[in-house]
Amino acid sequence: MIVDCDRHVSFSDFRELFPYMSLSWRKHFERTEFIGAIIDTSRHIWADDRHIHEEVASRAFEEDESALLLPHQGLTVNGWADTVAAKAFLEAVNAYGEEHWTRPGSARVVVVSPHDSAWSAAEVKRRAQTGAGAVAIPLAGPLLGTGYYDAVYDACQEAGLPVVVHFSGLEGFYRGPQPLAGGIHRSAFSRHVLLPQLAESNLASMSFEGTFEKFPDLRVVVSGFGFTWLPPLCWRLDREWRTFRHDIPWVKRAPSEYLRERVWVTSWPLREAGADVWERFGFTEENRSRIVYGSHDPFDGDSPADVRALLGDSAGDTLLSAGAGLRELLTSDVA
Repeated sequence: MIVDCDRHVSFSDFRELFPYMSLSWRKHFERTEFIGAIIDTSRHIWADDRHIHEEVASRAFEEDESALLLPHQGLTVNGWADTVAAKAFLEAVNAYGEEHWTRPGSARVVVVSPHDSAWSAAEVKRRAQTGAGAVAIPLAGPLLGTGYYDAVYDACQEAGLPVVVHFSGLEGFYRGPQPLAGGIHRSAFSRHVLLPQLAESNLASMSFEGTFEKFPDLRVVVSGFGFTWLPPLCWRLDREWRTFRHDIPWVKRAPSEYLRERVWVTSWPLREAGADVWERFGFTEENRSRIVYGSHDPFDGDSPADVRALLGDSAGDTLLSAGAGLRELLTSDVA
C-alpha cells in the first residue's frame, strides 16, 4: 500500500466554480477588478488566456495507492484582502471537490478560511457530512496554537478529521499570509529555503500554547515543508520545556511526545535530503516513524520510483507505506 499524504488537485479555470456559486457571486468574480487582482498577484489561479499557464500533468495513481487530495488553489485565500469573497470562493472550491475530487480509498481535503474561525468550524461540520477526509487551514494571521482556532479544532476533533498544514506559496511574497522570520526577502529562492520556518513556528505554537492538551484527539499532517528540521526542533522544544515547564503548567508532557503521537510530516523534498538522511540528520526510530510519504504531485515532486531509487526498495517501500498510520482516514467510504 502506497499512502501519498501530499498530492494536489486543481481546477484549470476559476469559472469552473460558477455552478457552485450564487448569481451575485458569479458576477462578482467576473468583474475586471477581481480578475486583474488574480493575474497580478497569484501564481496558483490562472484566470484567463491573457496569462499563459502550462498545465502540469499529474502522475497516474499506482495500483493500491491512497492519497490526501489537497486543493492547493484554495490555500491562496491567505493573501486575499476581501475575506467575505474568500469564504464564497472556498465554499465553491469545497463543493466542486465533492463532485470532481472523489476517488475510492483517498481522502478529499477541504479548505477553510483563516479569516473567520466561526465560519470555518461550521464549514468543517458541513463538509464532514459529505465525505471530507481532512481539513486544511491556510497560514495567515494568528499562529495555529492560539485560541483563535479552537472552534475549528473542536469541529475537526468531533468529526475525526486531521488538520493539514501546507504553504500556499504566497508566504513571504505579500502582506496577509504568515511572514518568514527576519523580514522581507527579495529572492524567491531564499523564501523557498526558509519555508520550513513556518512549520516549526506553528508546531512550537501548538506545543507551548497547549493545543494538544486541549484537543487530545487532534491529528496534524505538516505537508510540503521537508522534514530534516524535525529532530532539532524536538530537541529545542523539550529543552525549553524542561527548563521552564513551571511557567507553562498547561503543557503536561514534553512537547516531542505530543509530536510523536499526533503529528506526521511529509517526506518531500526527499531528493534534497540524500540516501543517508536518517543517520545524517539524527533521526531516532521514534522521529523517523513520523515521516510519511508525500509526492507533492503534480509539481516537482518525488514519485514512488524516485523514493525507491534513492533509499533502495526495502527502505523505500517502508516510507511509501508509512502513512498507514492515517489509513483509517483513507477508506473506500472517504473521498
